Amino acid sequence: MLRLFSLYLCILLTLLSFSTLAQSLNDEQIKKIGPAIWQQVNIKSPVSGEQIISAYQNKQSPLVSLSEMRGPAVAKIPLSTLNEERWFVLPQANYLDGGFAYWQDTQGIRLIADFSQGCLSQSAIIMHGQAFQLNLETNSQGVLWLYLNARHYAKPVSVTFLDEPTFIYQQFFINSLSIMSITIMLTLACMAFILYLKTGQNVALYCAGYIGLHGIGWAFAAGVFGVFYSFKSINSHYFGMYIFSFAISSASAFAYYLFNFHTVEKTRISQFLKYFSYVAFISGFINLVLPFHWVFYLAHTLAAIWVVLTLVLGFKMLSLNDFRAKYFLTGNIVYSLSLVVFILSHLNLFVTASAELWVLVALAIDCICILLSLSEWLKIKQNDYINALEQSRIDPLTKVGNRLLLQEKLNSIGHYYLIVFIDCDGMKTINDQLGHASGDKLLINVTELIKKELANLGDVYRTGGDEFICLCCASSLNELEKLADNTSKALNKAHIQLKQTWPQSGLSFGIASSSECTDYKACFTLADERMYAAKYARKNNTPTNHNTTQQI
Repeated sequence: MLRLFSLYLCILLTLLSFSTLAQSLNDEQIKKIGPAIWQQVNIKSPVSGEQIISAYQNKQSPLVSLSEMRGPAVAKIPLSTLNEERWFVLPQANYLDGGFAYWQDTQGIRLIADFSQGCLSQSAIIMHGQAFQLNLETNSQGVLWLYLNARHYAKPVSVTFLDEPTFIYQQFFINSLSIMSITIMLTLACMAFILYLKTGQNVALYCAGYIGLHGIGWAFAAGVFGVFYSFKSINSHYFGMYIFSFAISSASAFAYYLFNFHTVEKTRISQFLKYFSYVAFISGFINLVLPFHWVFYLAHTLAAIWVVLTLVLGFKMLSLNDFRAKYFLTGNIVYSLSLVVFILSHLNLFVTASAELWVLVALAIDCICILLSLSEWLKIKQNDYINALEQSRIDPLTKVGNRLLLQEKLNSIGHYYLIVFIDCDGMKTINDQLGHASGDKLLINVTELIKKELANLGDVYRTGGDEFICLCCASSLNELEKLADNTSKALNKAHIQLKQTWPQSGLSFGIASSSECTDYKACFTLADERMYAAKYARKNNTPTNHNTTQQI
């Protein structure tokens, strides 16, 4: 009984003495208190307000700001107001396993809010921090006791009081901008992953990891997941810091593949990117057994290295006119500046409101630029593929289509067409007497003559050493007959012109039409037979019905 009386006497003396030190909330919109208002205590799970008051008053150590500290802490904030008002209190801590607010007045002490990050029934939700309502009656006087418990206080923990209109505006601004930025990142990550599924390119997979892991990490850190689900024994807000190492690992791997370092000669920067990705990935697993404050410092170290690395890499690749770097560098300049602000604010070297929001918005901009750099990479790859595809269908010597391109054309051919087999006479003799270089000149000359004479009649393809095939299409049977006659005349003209330059050579050809055959394979056989018949007739000076011109 005596002990209980002593406790209530202590509370009464506290109330009597606080009036001269009370913070007045009259005619204020925003009031910031601290940060050196905290007394570290040894209460891990408070069960009553009296227990907190007793622990606070029994400690004789100086008040602190909690920066770079950890564990339970209590703050005593005397308050007074003349009007009946609703205030919102924001204890600005990044990570908070336990958070309780007690109000002490002449009626005693009572719990008014549980703002722990694992509590789903918080009276006010604001991303990247905590908030709770404080309803004050007319001529209220009392003491607000705040209890915090965290594995690491990343920066000084001050307490801000906002009136209801100011809080609603700030809550809408911070929450909507945070959710929008996280949604952008997760959407872009899905787009990058879909590109990976369609293309199978590692660069798209690492891009999805880069953007997606950052988005998921910030969703945890900002408290988005905590709004819908709470783990009983784990504070999900910490997950963002654990995911960060894997996000940086993916980012480094993405840069490695974005600039095709895996296909070129090794350089210092490419090797650094490669091994930095490995180190960050391994660090992610090491973090699982480290105290959280070491996880926090390691993440900031990786971030600092990444800032320098991306800027050096971006400027280096841009100097080499690699235009993928323009998006990569732009995004990372924005992101790097925000990370510098973030790191400095956590080291208590720079004071700014909501450094986390700066990083989140900058990261969303960076992710947009990253996806643009990926699209630039895919565009370059597509152009390379198209060029390679075209080159694979072009004869490198004569620059006309080869057998592969001819087959593609035959697969989509119409009902009326001519197939012409052409063979260069005397090719072996020219190669043996004048050399293969002269033989190549002959083939180039033949190609130019055929293309010139058949300019409006059909296309020419080189299908072998000295063999060519012309494919001519018509729209009707009557047009097909005229086309055959014109083609024969054109090739005879080309033969005469070739003989003027290369007397040892000439052109033998055979023509077959779709009206004579069941399919193009039969046309090939018939045209081939007629070409050899014409060659044999010319070689032996034997009169033939076909001669060099094959009639259909």
